[in-house]
Amino acid sequence: MKKIRSLLKSERGNVAVMFAISMTVLLGATAMVVDIGRLYHEKRILQNAMDASALAGAQGLLTSQASASTLAKEYANKNKFPIGSGDITITSKSIKVAKESTVPMTFARIFGIQQASVSASAKAEVGLLKSVKRITPIAIEYTAIPHETELKCENTGINHGNCGYLDINSNGASGLAANIVNGVELAPGTKFVQTEPGQKWGPVKSAFQTLINNDASKPHCQSAATADKSCDRIIIIPLIKTWAGVNGKSIVEIVGFASYWLDRLDEPKRVVGKFKETVSSGEIGGSGPGNVYGVKLVE
Repeated sequence: MKKIRSLLKSERGNVAVMFAISMTVLLGATAMVVDIGRLYHEKRILQNAMDASALAGAQGLLTSQASASTLAKEYANKNKFPIGSGDITITSKSIKVAKESTVPMTFARIFGIQQASVSASAKAEVGLLKSVKRITPIAIEYTAIPHETELKCENTGINHGNCGYLDINSNGASGLAANIVNGVELAPGTKFVQTEPGQKWGPVKSAFQTLINNDASKPHCQSAATADKSCDRIIIIPLIKTWAGVNGKSIVEIVGFASYWLDRLDEPKRVVGKFKETVSSGEIGGSGPGNVYGVKLVE
C-alpha cells in the first residue's frame, strides 16, 4: 500500500507539472494568434491608407508637386495615419508614401513584448490615358487644344458635311444624342472611327443642355477651375489627326483624348467651353496629344 500511495503521489506531481507546461504553451499560442492577428489587421488598414494617400497625391501632380504632397497628407490624415513631408517622395510623374505604425501587444506582454511595429508604402503614377471609358462622340483636331473654345461648327461646309460627330453605334440623330448624354466606349486600341455627317442641332443641343442641367445643384461644376470628373459638364472627346480630306461618312484617325468643360450653348449652333486637364478612369500609357490623365498604383 505504501508503494501504491507513493506512486499515486508521484503521478499527481507529474500531472501538475504537465498541466503547468500545457498552460504555458496554451498561453503562448493564444498570445501568438491574438497579437499576430492584430498586427495583420493593422498592416492591412495601414496599407489601404497608404494606397489611398498615394492615389490622391498622384492626382495633385497635375497641379504641382506641392499640391500632390498636400493631397497625400489630407488622405492619410482622413484614414488616421498622418504622414509628414519626410514620408513622401515626389517626382513630376509619381509620388510614394510610407508609414510605420506601432501596435500595443496584449497576451505577448506575458513574455515581455510590449509592442510591435508594422510598415506600409505605396507608389502611384500619373499618365495620359490610352483608353477612356465614357466618351462623348464629337471630335476635334488635336491642334485645337488647349485654347480652342468651341466644339460645334456652325456650317457643315467647313468640314465637308461634318460637324465633328462620330458614328459609334449611334443610329442617326436620336442615337447620337443618347450617346452624348450617356457616353460611349471604344474598344482598347481603336484608332479609326466613322464620322456622322450633318448638323442634327436640335437633338444635339438638347443632349448637351441635359448634361449642363444635370450639374445645376453642384456648385463646383459651375466653373472650369473647380469642375472635376464628377461633373456631367466635363466631357471627354476624341482628338483626331485632321479633317482634311474628310467628306460625308468618312474614316478619321483618333490620336488622343481631351477633357472639355461645357460652359453654354449659343446660337447659331455653338457649343462653348474650355479644355482643362482632368483625371478620369481608364488605362494609362497614352503617348499622343491630350489632357485626360489617369493614376495607377505601381508599388
